[in-house]
Amino acid sequence: MAAAEKALALDPTLAEAHAARGRVLAENGRYEEALAAHEESLRLEPDSFDVRYSFGGTCFQLGRHEAAIEHYERAAQLLETDFVSLRLATMSYVALGRHAESLSASRRAMERIEREIGARPDNANALVSGVIALARLGENERAKQWALRAQAIEPDDPMDHYNLGCALAQMNEPSQALDLLESCAPRMSPEFISWMKQDTDLIPLREHARYKALIARGEARLAAGQGEQGAKSD
Repeated sequence: MAAAEKALALDPTLAEAHAARGRVLAENGRYEEALAAHEESLRLEPDSFDVRYSFGGTCFQLGRHEAAIEHYERAAQLLETDFVSLRLATMSYVALGRHAESLSASRRAMERIEREIGARPDNANALVSGVIALARLGENERAKQWALRAQAIEPDDPMDHYNLGCALAQMNEPSQALDLLESCAPRMSPEFISWMKQDTDLIPLREHARYKALIARGEARLAAGQGEQGAKSD
């Protein structure tokens, strides 16, 4: 937030700075302000990858899946090497019951991921994204092989653990998925719980007692953090 506001103080027409500010506001639960910041970023630069990607993230977090798809798909058009936007669009397609389109987005993401891995085989982020795409496409054995490669390169990254947990949930491995989610959740920001609750990759876990307990702990962390912020502001 400090970096975004400093940039805007120097130049209030910087669309990417408005977009970054919007994501931070959304992650802190200030959704009306976040949407206003995103709308301004879109007005200033509708063909910016950062603007579209950031706006897509906030829309997804708010459950506005049609809008999330629009922004993520446009982001993918604007940056042909990007695979994350397509992977995230997949989740919104699933949320809307548009399963054929979710598979199409996964296939398109996988094409980009394979090109990236071909050029940079040690890119753990690409490997993890590939694990999720492969799991969505039903290629479970290949997904597990890629997961081992990713963990060998980056064994302790909490976001990688989260994404691998999502993939394992898709592969009907609930215990392993929850092991990873429980290990990484305390290392994520408290606000991340709102993303988890929207994440359609975790649908197979939603009735599991361990998942419900994990969400309850996350919500308690968030409430405690918001209470501390309120006390400081008072």
